[in-house]
Amino acid sequence: MEHLKEWEVIKQHLINGKSHKTIVKFFDFALHNSLSIALWRQPRQLEKHLILDLTGEVNYVKADLEELNDGFILSPFSNKNGVQSIFINNHFYYSTRNKHLAIAPYLDSSVHGRPDLEKLLASLGESFMQPVLPKTPYHVNPSSPSDSSSKAHYIDTVNSAIEAINQGVFTKVVPARMEKITLDDSFDLVAAFEKACQLYPNALVSVVSVPGIGTWMGATPEELISFNKAKQFSTVSLAGTQKIDDDTDLMEVAWRQKEIEEQAMVSRYIIDCFKKIRLREYQEYGPRTARAGKLAHLKTDFVVDTIATNFPQLATVMLGLLHPTSAVCGMPKAPATQFLLAHENFDRSFFSGFLGPVNMFEETHLFVNIRCMQLFGKEAILYAGAGVTAISDVEKEWEETNLKCQTMRKVLH
Repeated sequence: MEHLKEWEVIKQHLINGKSHKTIVKFFDFALHNSLSIALWRQPRQLEKHLILDLTGEVNYVKADLEELNDGFILSPFSNKNGVQSIFINNHFYYSTRNKHLAIAPYLDSSVHGRPDLEKLLASLGESFMQPVLPKTPYHVNPSSPSDSSSKAHYIDTVNSAIEAINQGVFTKVVPARMEKITLDDSFDLVAAFEKACQLYPNALVSVVSVPGIGTWMGATPEELISFNKAKQFSTVSLAGTQKIDDDTDLMEVAWRQKEIEEQAMVSRYIIDCFKKIRLREYQEYGPRTARAGKLAHLKTDFVVDTIATNFPQLATVMLGLLHPTSAVCGMPKAPATQFLLAHENFDRSFFSGFLGPVNMFEETHLFVNIRCMQLFGKEAILYAGAGVTAISDVEKEWEETNLKCQTMRKVLH
């Protein structure tokens, strides 16, 4: 294969290069060749992963986890017919651990539609001989939404939600808002990613950049589903929010009745999903207090041995049942979704959708896309929501969204 010549050139340049500069070069290459790219770091890990999709197309897929190749998936909050997830194939892989580089064994067949493959790989090798750019380039969505989430509108939405709850329409709903921030001239995407990795060691920190779609960055603490090499499925109920300090002892954190009830609703929702598929053999751990930066949440873990239960498709089945979770939508799901579509005056897009590596090293780890932002040329749009129940205080719900937006504000500043 001719492209192995360029492959060796790239590997030689990586040996003595710094990871930051290497990642910047990959983003520059992705932008100038209209390629999708994903960069992420798993919770409680140091290794950072980067993949390039060499097809040069936006790949819309259905999230059938057992059928997908290895790669990274990004799915919107509202996914009509379940086929609007974007999948980034792992054609080209780079890891900061030992500067590991790998090319997919199925590369030639999966990108056979690119007659310029050899030229593309040659240009990648050449790019590593060029000076490093002062700032990381990335794909930008051509249309930036207007910031229409005023405090007055959000409080009106929360009041309407409480009224609907009292009328029995639903028991919980999670209205969200957006916040537009001007980026400093010194903003650099990879530097911001590395800062987020330092600030939020317990989160999935990620950057996804897709031509025509744009660039999203986040540090989410909320696991949606995981499926590991041992064939264990796991999911988490995460709800309830309060501000804490860096030195706060989690054993000393006290919770109000509102947060306790909110988290219990999410746990019951997961158990109800298990009941729908007649799954009784699961382990439940929690609730317990979990840290996410300067925020604390109540968390319960659920674990299933898919070999013992003879349910190899459990991850895909539960993904379809769980998304969107009651932690970002509400319950019951249908009326809560209808309320949000009617009252939120913006498109959530990928906020409160899900994202994460799929079948990478025989494991899948998907997270709810919260504590996130969409990046444009001169500005960023932050997204946050708060769970509303019958006993909610409107000012506290507004303040909760402020606290959640602070996660990304700290990365930007």
